[in-house]
Amino acid sequence: MAAELLPELRQHVTRYLDFETLKVFSLVCKAWYLDAYPILWDRFSCKVPWWCSMTPEEYEVWLETIRRNANSFRHIYHDECDEPIAPRIRDLLLDRCHDLATIDAAVAVTDFQNPYHYWGGTLEPLVEQNRASLQRLGLRVDRDLLMTPLQLPGLLARLPHLRALELGVPGMTVEDLIPVLNACQSSLECLELFSSVQRRKKLDQEDSATQPHRSPTTTAVTTPLRLRHLRIHYPCLEGTLEDLLSCLEAHSLEELQLDTVFPIRMIPTPSNPLWRLTHLHLRVMDPCPEMVLPGILDTIQPHHLRNVYLGSVDTGCTAKLIEQQHQSLESLHVTFVHDHTGALADILATCGKLKRLFFSAPPFVDIRTLIDPQKPWVCTELEVFEGCFGLFPFPLTPPLPSVSDASNDAGYSSQVEDQFMQRLGQLTKLRRLAQQHDFNNEVIDAGMDKDIMTWSLSSGLTRLGYLTKLRTLEFSNRYLPEGIGIPEMMFIKDHWHSLRELRANYISDARVRQWPAAEWPELIMDTL
Repeated sequence: MAAELLPELRQHVTRYLDFETLKVFSLVCKAWYLDAYPILWDRFSCKVPWWCSMTPEEYEVWLETIRRNANSFRHIYHDECDEPIAPRIRDLLLDRCHDLATIDAAVAVTDFQNPYHYWGGTLEPLVEQNRASLQRLGLRVDRDLLMTPLQLPGLLARLPHLRALELGVPGMTVEDLIPVLNACQSSLECLELFSSVQRRKKLDQEDSATQPHRSPTTTAVTTPLRLRHLRIHYPCLEGTLEDLLSCLEAHSLEELQLDTVFPIRMIPTPSNPLWRLTHLHLRVMDPCPEMVLPGILDTIQPHHLRNVYLGSVDTGCTAKLIEQQHQSLESLHVTFVHDHTGALADILATCGKLKRLFFSAPPFVDIRTLIDPQKPWVCTELEVFEGCFGLFPFPLTPPLPSVSDASNDAGYSSQVEDQFMQRLGQLTKLRRLAQQHDFNNEVIDAGMDKDIMTWSLSSGLTRLGYLTKLRTLEFSNRYLPEGIGIPEMMFIKDHWHSLRELRANYISDARVRQWPAAEWPELIMDTL
């Protein structure tokens, strides 16, 4: 009976199963095993714990299993430097793996002291025999090994179909990177750097705050690369992005991701415009965004960005982004935003194509800043509304003009919540609605951990009756609001026919916890 399920459906289902579930799936019958087999053995990790804790008998059985299935390996991973690889596993990889798409390995100096037991002596022959199929190469390697004995440029020159290169090289400079990129074929589309890419000259010999900004002196990449994705993680020092973009044809970039933790001044020069950039991911600590984001925005074609992630930005940077890109934005993720100036209200009032919005701020953004009568929401295409929002039980400081004379009585709170619910009710394409709180010790000590939003019928829940496509309602880092009782649950069941998940940190009302089991069994009611 199980084998009669259409093969196309079975193969589609296997894509969404985790490894343990997939193993159970493969035991149903032979047809299901054949569907699961390519995915079960698609990836292989060479980590030590897999084999060092086995008995000799278990180890032999495991090796035999590896030998039988090694031909199916497409992706191989080895995460830890100075971690030995079993000699017999090494022999199996070199003997049977000839169609790898991914090799991700860590190589250290000690690997070449006993290359038979480490990746130092395994990487080059393994790459060589898979050069016709290899599309992604990831290396965490000591800087001294790039040229000798690893000879990375020569290795890359023999990979005609390499599309993604990921390097984790502590202390690597732009000058070190140039010969590596020159050796790559024109098929390279993604470059990901996991450590600092800095100038060879020590910047600590001068005061960057007083010295004028210098033009980059690095040699350009001669290979006609057309990089589409550039991702830089971890510390990057001053001038990094400018130096790197001056070496590349930056106008081909479609995605730029910067994950750093130190102050930097990475301002692209006008000679390297990012005309095709559609995805921008910027997460740096203050005061970095104020230096980085304006320079990047000045080189991007107006109304061209579609997906943006901004971490630790001020409202000025957010305002400039919205002014230049509001007509094209489809996904926006803003963290640590302080919205007394109404920046989020501007987003909701100008970004008509926005489909996904996430925002966070400790402890939450007061909904009074989002319902400015002068800023009606136009983001009717919104499918995901997820953020830290709520209602403080006291006037805002500084007060907004529209609520400066507000009191804290229950009537006014209900009125504010009703107006907010009315705005939410206009987003009829919503599929996910999540209210979050970010309560840390400072917030709790200051007495700002109280949210008086009730989500009750009397305070505006009836305004959300048209959210018929909503599938998930979530209350992260908070209890299920006390205003949601049995009448509210009955209203939700009658109007939100697509709802499948209701999640909260805790559901205190036992009647509400038990009600779905009897009245709405299709609903998954879960605590986070």
